[in-house]
Amino acid sequence: MNTFYIEKNTGKTTVFQLKNASFQLVQEFPASEQNACGQYIKTLPPAQIFTANHINSFDFWLNINTSHNPLDWIEKDKNSFTFDYRLALLAAALAHPKICERNFQEGITLIIEHDLNFFSALIYKNNVYGAFEHTLTNLTPELLKKDLEEFRFGWLPHEEVIRQKGACSVIKNPPTEAEGFHPTFIVCEHPEFFTGLGRIITIENIKETMVQTLQSIS
Repeated sequence: MNTFYIEKNTGKTTVFQLKNASFQLVQEFPASEQNACGQYIKTLPPAQIFTANHINSFDFWLNINTSHNPLDWIEKDKNSFTFDYRLALLAAALAHPKICERNFQEGITLIIEHDLNFFSALIYKNNVYGAFEHTLTNLTPELLKKDLEEFRFGWLPHEEVIRQKGACSVIKNPPTEAEGFHPTFIVCEHPEFFTGLGRIITIENIKETMVQTLQSIS
C-alpha cells in the first residue's frame, strides 16, 4: 500500500510519498489552491495517509488533562491518521536511543526549539505529564533557567507564562517516581540560548519515525 505524509499550515499544504524508505516531495499547494489540493488528495491511489497539522495553538497540550500517552492524541479513521506536528517531533525525540533509555529509568525534560520558539515537555516512560511553550526572545537566560526549574517540579502556572508573553503551561499529576525530571535533552537551532541547561541532541527522519510509530500500533 502507498504511504503519503501531508503537512498542512496556513501558508501551504505539502504532500510527500514514501519511496525507498524515505519521504519524497510529490506536490505542493499554496494557501490559495486548497480546493485543488483537496481534489488532488482524492485522486491518490489506495494508501495510508498521515496528516500533520501546523497550528500554533496551546489547545494541543490540553490533551495532557485527558491522557498522558501522546499516541492517544491522534485522530484515526481507517487508513488515515491526523495529528499535530509537535507530536511528530515528540515521536522522533522519543525514538532517540539516549532518550528512549533514560526516560524509562527516570523522568526527563525535553526541549525542542524551532525559529526561536520552543516547547518543553515532562516525560516519563514515554508519557507526557507537562508542557510549556515560550519564545526565546521574550526570556532572559536567567528567567529561562528559572522557568525550567519550576516547570520540572510542577510549579509553573499558566498565568505566569502568559504574563511573560509565552504561550502556555500545562502540568498534570507528575509521578513522584519520576524524581523531578532533572535530566534535560535539547533539540535546537540556537544552542547559545541553552548553554548549561542540558544535553543537546539531534533528531532525524521525523516523518519516517512518526509513520513507523503509528504503523506499529495500528
